[in-house]
Amino acid sequence: MSKQNFYHLLDRYRSGDCTDKEKRLVEQWFAMLDEPVPVRSEQENSEIEERIWNAIMQNDTAEPVQPAVSFPMWRWAAAAVMLIGIAFGSYKAFYKNSNSRQVTSARQGESRISHSNQSQNEENITLPDGSTLILSPGSKISYPAGLAGKNRVLHLTGKAFFRISRDTERPFLVHSGEVVTKVLGTSFWVEGRENNTAIEVSVVSGKVSVSKNELTVGAENSKIKDGVILTANQRVKYSVQTHAFETGLIANPQPVNAAVTANVPAVEAFIFRDTPFTDVIAKLEKSFGVEIILENDAMKSCLFTADMTQEPLFTKLDLLCASVNASYEVRGTRILISGKGCSSPQ
Repeated sequence: MSKQNFYHLLDRYRSGDCTDKEKRLVEQWFAMLDEPVPVRSEQENSEIEERIWNAIMQNDTAEPVQPAVSFPMWRWAAAAVMLIGIAFGSYKAFYKNSNSRQVTSARQGESRISHSNQSQNEENITLPDGSTLILSPGSKISYPAGLAGKNRVLHLTGKAFFRISRDTERPFLVHSGEVVTKVLGTSFWVEGRENNTAIEVSVVSGKVSVSKNELTVGAENSKIKDGVILTANQRVKYSVQTHAFETGLIANPQPVNAAVTANVPAVEAFIFRDTPFTDVIAKLEKSFGVEIILENDAMKSCLFTADMTQEPLFTKLDLLCASVNASYEVRGTRILISGKGCSSPQ
C-alpha cells in the first residue's frame, strides 16, 4: 500500500463514497489510535491521518488508556499487530479486486457487436463500413465494434447475402465454421448448414477467395490455406468431413456485364439468325462469365437460329444443344458441350 493510496481512501471515507468494506477498514485504523471518528477540521484530520499512517508503517500504536481491568502490555501489542495485519490485508484485497474490475472493464472495452435474426423474415443490416447484408432467419453475425482492425472481420452462423464496400487497404473476411471468405468489394452468399457438415459460398459479382481456416477459433489472426478463387456465377462447397472444396456454378447464373439503367439491369438481347456456334458460345461466355468448351471441333461449323433473350443460361444451353442433337454438363466452373457436330454449314 502506498501513502498516496492511503490518503485517497481516507478522502473517499470523508466524502461518503467508500464501500462498507472500506468504511470498516478506516474505522479499524482509527481504533488503532483509540480515537473516535468525529468531524474535525482539516488540520486535525491531517494530523490524525499522519499518526495512522505512521502506526501502519511502524507496526505501532499510541499508548492505550489503562483499562479498569488489568491487561498485560504484550497483549495490547499483539492486538495492535493483528489489527494492522487485518487492515493491511483488507486494503490489499480491496485494491486487488479493484484492479481486477479495471482489467475486466478494459477487456470489455474491446467490444463485439452481435446480432441474430430471430424472425421469420430476412433482415437488412448496414455495417459500419457501409457494407450491407441480408441475414436469413435463424442466422447470427458478430464483429468488432466499428469493424476495427487491420482487416474487416465478421463471423457468420447460418446464411447471409453480402454487398461489400470496396476498400483495397482493408479486405473483408467472413468466417463461417472452418471456412473464411476474403473479398475487397463484391456481392456473394455464404451459407453454413445447421449441422455444420458443409459450408457453401456463391458469388454474384466480383471475385472472392475461399480458404480453410488453420485455426477455427478466434479468427482475426488465423492462417488460411487450401483455397479456391471464385468469380461471378461460381460457387464452392466445403465438406467438413473430407476437408475438401468442390467448385461449381450457381443454380441460376446471371449476366455479369449487363448495362444498368435507373438501378435496373438492362435485358441483353440473345437473338441469332444462322449464327455460327462459336459466336453464340462467345456471347454466352462474355455475358455470364463462364467458360464453355466444345468437345468436338466439328461443332464449330454448326449454325444456330433462335431468340433466347428471356431464357436463363441453362435453358439457353438446352436450346442450343437440342438444335444439333448435342448435350452439355457442368464440370466444376466450366461447361462442356458434347456432340457429333456438323460436317458443313447447315
